[in-house]
Amino acid sequence: MSVKVENIRYQSDGILKWLDNYRDKWEDFYPSEKWAFEWIQNNSRYGRVLDVGCAMGGLGLTLSKRYKLEEYRGIDINPQVIERARQKIGSFSIPVRFDCEDVMKIKNLERGAFDNVFSLSCADWNVETDGIIQRCWECVKPGGNFIMSLRLTHLQGINDLARSHQCIAYDENKQCVESANYVVFNIKEFLQLTASLNPKPSLVTGYGYWGKPSLNAVTPYKELVFGVFIVQKAKEPQEENKIKTELFLPLNVLTQ
Repeated sequence: MSVKVENIRYQSDGILKWLDNYRDKWEDFYPSEKWAFEWIQNNSRYGRVLDVGCAMGGLGLTLSKRYKLEEYRGIDINPQVIERARQKIGSFSIPVRFDCEDVMKIKNLERGAFDNVFSLSCADWNVETDGIIQRCWECVKPGGNFIMSLRLTHLQGINDLARSHQCIAYDENKQCVESANYVVFNIKEFLQLTASLNPKPSLVTGYGYWGKPSLNAVTPYKELVFGVFIVQKAKEPQEENKIKTELFLPLNVLTQ
């Protein structure tokens, strides 16, 4: 499903108004995201957190108020949101850093250095989805977690901006100013992708539910499973048939 095209930058001025004071409070996050946050709290640790596609750093602000983070680092390709994120650093009580970079090109990102790496509404909204996932995985330390949001189907998946995209409309007139790639994975493709990660994970778990695509989305699907998945990196070399899988998903997406 990989497409060798440069990542989308979403540069409209409207993005600042759209994102300001949004997704920086617990109630702003989806049930699938909250499930993942609580799973980490109950089964792992937060430690050092990397947020890929961080926008204004709302995820870091939310998590740091609720859980014990040691450090938060955000990366976003858009200079406007990173400038605004840096203005909010004083709201944090932990060490924070924001970088305006494309995660596929950033050079000063330590491999295997983060306890948790997040990609929420990032990899599946871009054109280098597989590459972003692998790059995030490289940054996870042994025993740490990669947390990503994805759309799933039991039908054929799609990663084609021309055939599946969402109009980004920032104002009340709903005028489309930019288009986001609307990537959808077949459930088997997703499992193959996680099994192909190097090094191999020890655990793949996730929670999701059926929902309708956004009214602004142009896509061939009438319903999708919207989920958040946690992929845990093994502390020791792992064989593919030893990967533990616990998916809390609708049965009809798993069995069809």
